[in-house]
Amino acid sequence: MFRQLVVAALAPALVLAGNANEWRSRSIYQLLTDRFAPVSADAPARTSPLAAECDAGDQVWCGGTWLSIIDKLDYIQGMGMDAVWISPVSQNIDVLTPYNYAYHGYWVDDPTALNPRFGTHADLLALSDALHARGMWLMVDIVVNNIPALSTNDSTNTTALAADTNLWTLPEYFHEFCWIDYSNTTSVEYCWLGDDKVALMDVNTEHPHVISTLEAWIANLTATYSIDGLRIDAAKHIAPAFWPRFCNASGVFCIGEVYTSDIGYGASFQTDKVMDSILGYPLYYGIVDGFGTPGGNMSGFVEIANQVLTEFPDPSVLGNFIENHDLPRWRNATADPQLAYNAMCAQFMFDGIPVVYYGQEQDFDNGAADPYNRAALWPSNYTNTSTYNHIKRLNQIRQAVINNGTTFNGKTFLNSTSQIVANTTTDVAIRKGPLLSVLTNRGSPSQAASFAVMNTGFSAEQTIIDLLTCNEWTTSSGGAISISYSAPGFGGMPYIFATQQDAATMGFCGTAGITVLQSSNTTASAASARLSSSLLPWLVAAPLAAVLL
Repeated sequence: MFRQLVVAALAPALVLAGNANEWRSRSIYQLLTDRFAPVSADAPARTSPLAAECDAGDQVWCGGTWLSIIDKLDYIQGMGMDAVWISPVSQNIDVLTPYNYAYHGYWVDDPTALNPRFGTHADLLALSDALHARGMWLMVDIVVNNIPALSTNDSTNTTALAADTNLWTLPEYFHEFCWIDYSNTTSVEYCWLGDDKVALMDVNTEHPHVISTLEAWIANLTATYSIDGLRIDAAKHIAPAFWPRFCNASGVFCIGEVYTSDIGYGASFQTDKVMDSILGYPLYYGIVDGFGTPGGNMSGFVEIANQVLTEFPDPSVLGNFIENHDLPRWRNATADPQLAYNAMCAQFMFDGIPVVYYGQEQDFDNGAADPYNRAALWPSNYTNTSTYNHIKRLNQIRQAVINNGTTFNGKTFLNSTSQIVANTTTDVAIRKGPLLSVLTNRGSPSQAASFAVMNTGFSAEQTIIDLLTCNEWTTSSGGAISISYSAPGFGGMPYIFATQQDAATMGFCGTAGITVLQSSNTTASAASARLSSSLLPWLVAAPLAAVLL
């Protein structure tokens, strides 16, 4: 039935729904459909039999479906996430391969047909309706670059193409076989991904029939299921000229996977108007530099962050993440919980759209690489962990500052560009609109150290609130603050400051905080001297980890 939709003619003009401007205020929860939620009375199995336990290393179907996602929408929404990115919905190769089965959904052999392992036409409609009834949006992953094959000869064999249930059944619909040479852009766009065990035949997206078929399909897919946005797999592996028409046909926001640390190359997807946005791999590498290890390279984070702000025309719609299905679990590489908390604050408070990968909120740490970073979520029992609550708090802050229209220098949070106002080799302060985030990579143990932020943007002797803890402080006569990391239990903590008035406007912390620290009218040097003597014992005893100059 669904394949018949592809023959419908494209409308001459499409009205955007879920465009880039609307997406910038969202928070996205990425999940693998097969691994997010188990079968239930309301979500029957679409695969039989299922393994008694879901072992990620087995690379088989574990039974998650579009209907089982509906079962756990309270869990996603409870974190404050208001958009869900699901695995590709299209039909996959359905045979045993050297890497077992296509449980992940990325080995698409017919984009225009639905994946029966994940559900039916009615099931996908039900998921879309359930999300929209909650005010949440649906983002669907799509794969059009390649078709899987168990032989590199299949692309030249019409019989083999037809036998594999491929949409593309003629050799002319594929680029000639060659493995990618990543030092050559043409090779990246026209040669093949995969390997000699499972080759990913590169689709000829310059062929008129391929272009018209895919444009008609995507227009009908987004319209039929009221899809709000597309995540485009392997976007850099198709010549850029293909994407503007395709995304325009979709009528929705397009964010592409451009797996690169090259900021200029990544930015070209916006500069050249290839698509709305990309997933922020450059910033990810910066966050890894800055927060990946105790005492890491914060200067590396600052350098990359500033380049992202300079080179991308609109960094506010980049997808900010710290893990995904192709990368190590953050807690696999970084055990310290405070480093993870600081990294998430950067992910949420810097320019961009935060993207949380399922299991991040459960501190999944057994996942250095595919397939182990794709474990089932249900053994966690969907626990209300500390990290779950950190994400919830960050979403509350982000949504409050967006929805209440608080401003700084006449600009709202979304209309402001992040500015790094202070940094050391271990610390960084980021001003974005009304909020000042002060982050560190010092890690959990307390240290006899502090970080002074002189250019806070706050007024002299102004009451400010840390929105993460509701602690209330007063700035110095110059508006400066200094964060101390010496108090037990407060080592390496992140902070997100707002004025007391803005906090009240956003509905945070009432009109007064939990702990008040009144600054004196002394110089920074004098205050630092007192910190090393009379103030230090007071800080150790107080539920506060900072001194305000």
